[in-house]
Amino acid sequence: MGAMLESVLLILGAYLLASVPSAYLVARYLKDIDIRRYGSGNAGATNVMVHVGTISGFTLGTFDCLVKGTLPVVIGRALDVPLGVPVTAGLVAVVAHNWSPFMRFTGGRGVATAIGLVVGFFLLQEMLIMAVVIGVIGKLVYKDTGLWTFVAMIALPILTYVFDRPLEIVAMSVCIGIILMAKRLTANWERPEDDVSLVAVLPRRLIWDRDVPRRSPWTERSPSG
Repeated sequence: MGAMLESVLLILGAYLLASVPSAYLVARYLKDIDIRRYGSGNAGATNVMVHVGTISGFTLGTFDCLVKGTLPVVIGRALDVPLGVPVTAGLVAVVAHNWSPFMRFTGGRGVATAIGLVVGFFLLQEMLIMAVVIGVIGKLVYKDTGLWTFVAMIALPILTYVFDRPLEIVAMSVCIGIILMAKRLTANWERPEDDVSLVAVLPRRLIWDRDVPRRSPWTERSPSG
């Protein structure tokens, strides 16, 4: 009974912690803006980095990763509950971050929080490969992480299987991909422009995480632009 209560409290705590709209609060406090109305419309670290400041965005990304994502996993492992419990807590955290009940079920894209799960379970090989794919190739070489994050979503389940991770971890990696792709497709319930068809927009959202062909017009949007 005690272990079951611990598991329930861990999962509930992970949901409540991750649902805190950290990006929205940071942007509102520092710039007095609703970050969902700027750039990609994403209430997450990358959008904050562009429209609030680099340091603010980096700090926020670290919080979303290590506090929202990693912390519930670490607590779950410390409690010595079955592996499925911290896996569930981590996935719940990603869902809560993406669809926060405090912001009418809008939120971030969940990438930093999902990376926090990989860190929490100390999937070292996967961490290094994802860092190369998203950080080096996406951010430094191509200056556009959207496509390469999509590649990492697909690669993660394959990597966990190749590296012979427990079944719960492989299932978690599949669920991470599904959650992040669902968030891309739905965005923050943002409708496409009137002159753009949904058929054209959905593939762009899924692969490049934007509604338009070019990156700059999307990330630099503002309410007046």
